[in-house]
Amino acid sequence: MRRRAYLWAFVIAAFASWSLKGMAMSVRWDPGVSKPVRDAFAAAERSMGFGGGGDATMGQPYGYRGLPGLAKGWIAGRRNDLSDDQWRTFRDKLPLLAAAAVATSALSRAMRRVARGARDAGKILIPFHVVYGAAFAFFLHGFGALWPAGLCLAHYALCRAAAGWPKIGPILVWGFAIAALARVQFGAHQWTLASLADAASPMLSRAARQRIAALDAPRHRGLLPRWWIHYNLLTLRMISFGMDLHWRRLAGDDLNDDADPPGDHAALVSRPRREVRYSLGEYLAYVTYPPLYLAGPTCTFNAFASQLRRPLGLDRCASLRARSVARYAVAKFAGVLLILEVWTHTIYANAMCKSRVWQWGGGGRGEYGAYGPFEVGVLSLMVLNFMWLKFTVVWRFFRLWALASGVDVPENMLRCINNNATILGFWKGWHASYNRWLVRYIYVPLGGARYRLLNVWAVFGFVGAWHDKVAWHLIHWAWIFALFLAPEIAVRAVGAKYYQTPEARSKLTYKLARAACGGAMIHVLIAGNMVGYVVGADGLSQLGRLYADDVGSALRFFAMTMAMMSAAAHLGFEQRAREDAAREGAGKGAADTAGGDTAGGGGDAGSGGGERDAVGAGGRRRAAGGRGGAEDAAAVGDSKAGDGGRRGR
Repeated sequence: MRRRAYLWAFVIAAFASWSLKGMAMSVRWDPGVSKPVRDAFAAAERSMGFGGGGDATMGQPYGYRGLPGLAKGWIAGRRNDLSDDQWRTFRDKLPLLAAAAVATSALSRAMRRVARGARDAGKILIPFHVVYGAAFAFFLHGFGALWPAGLCLAHYALCRAAAGWPKIGPILVWGFAIAALARVQFGAHQWTLASLADAASPMLSRAARQRIAALDAPRHRGLLPRWWIHYNLLTLRMISFGMDLHWRRLAGDDLNDDADPPGDHAALVSRPRREVRYSLGEYLAYVTYPPLYLAGPTCTFNAFASQLRRPLGLDRCASLRARSVARYAVAKFAGVLLILEVWTHTIYANAMCKSRVWQWGGGGRGEYGAYGPFEVGVLSLMVLNFMWLKFTVVWRFFRLWALASGVDVPENMLRCINNNATILGFWKGWHASYNRWLVRYIYVPLGGARYRLLNVWAVFGFVGAWHDKVAWHLIHWAWIFALFLAPEIAVRAVGAKYYQTPEARSKLTYKLARAACGGAMIHVLIAGNMVGYVVGADGLSQLGRLYADDVGSALRFFAMTMAMMSAAAHLGFEQRAREDAAREGAGKGAADTAGGDTAGGGGDAGSGGGERDAVGAGGRRRAAGGRGGAEDAAAVGDSKAGDGGRRGR
């Protein structure tokens, strides 16, 4: 216990010093900071080993231009780092989105109260959500919403015709969706209704063509005219519908609707309500559902449509209760939003990295200015923390909107960014709902753990291309994680082979080796995300040259960060071991109470670590609705993730 306390104190002190370093570096770019504060931070920089060179009283360091991306702030006269386009746009639109969320959530709850006593709630809720989603899409995109609507309807028709055909069905479902996504990413910005009218000119009069062309005017293009920016999320929902329909048809009548119905989103993914019909109304309500339309979280068709046909009861789904929603709004959303605002007012790491200030001349260190390995390392870690805060705020806002509307959807950020020491664990807790989507619709159908090292390339390749065209910085990002996942899996296998018992895993050599591997993988996570979302591969090569130019500082920096991150990794591994032990104890108690009943889907779907392989010698078993519950929560590449989970009739 005392050793753990010492490690916690060391990690907290190290991270606090890094944060102070980031704040000290940021002050030099804020001309609004008073001279005493500037002098105090300059002294802190010098005491911590900053490269120096420059008058701490100057409004702009070293006589350079101001740092791009900084805007007028509201906290203590500080500038606000709004260099991230995604965060700036969301922050500017937040009041409007909040007003829409409050108004529509109240209306959605009212409709659910009306439908509560109905025999089939879907007859009331589905038409409402179709109109609700269509109005929202038109408000966002104006008449430009006709383009994604047409693509979605074409995909629906294809799915209805092809789903259920062995082998051919998934190829057609995926093929159309991916082809449409590629066409949208590379050409949708050039699409106009005028060109569509010209193509149909033999069937339209000149006046009709002119009226259609007039719809391209800016006043008819809505609040967010670039509808193609959000089409990649539509693609996920289109594929989910097609594959869920495909697996439902393969299951036929072998769909047992339990007398005690599932009480949360996770259970509905693999066990949809019997009332779900995969109809056009359900499909349109799903693909245009406003709380999830712009950013997620990622929800499967089975789970969403099931909640339209038979809403989850508040007595069984605690997350939908008014008190739980209010607590989520205050503690999990507003609290993190305030932390992010303080962060962007005090640490300008994202703006510095986007501008690559280490290339700016002067300061006594050649072309890299006054930035050495320690400074750039601090910026990298601070940027990753900023990214976590940003995505946490965005995803929790939209999940809060869905919960307030009466729809249970999965959480994304399951752990703090600094509590991850493996690639598998990182993606399992970062974009958790998307990770489950990847496992369900890509990893498992391709063979799961049987072809793990090949499948991870397909998964990460899809993720890299799906985010934004075929951008090289995302392709490099995907290659980095897929490449380093292989040694991570190998090390896990070696550890599982030679340290099988709790006694063996309690040895100091095992814990030290595990912590060192975890510290190394944290460096990979930071570097990979810097490549993918901040500086690109060329920026990483510049940082590499900077490290090579000052080998001594680079080695000291690496030794320091390895000590800090290995200690953090050890604490994280120990925490997970305690969580696993608690879950095993709870599972044994539940099994004893239930008399050994195991009808709930096989394994611990919460942790993703206790699933058993669902593939037997006879091949993959088919489950009603397409998947068992176990592998749906597993991380991509998890050695214990189920390979199938579909039961045969």
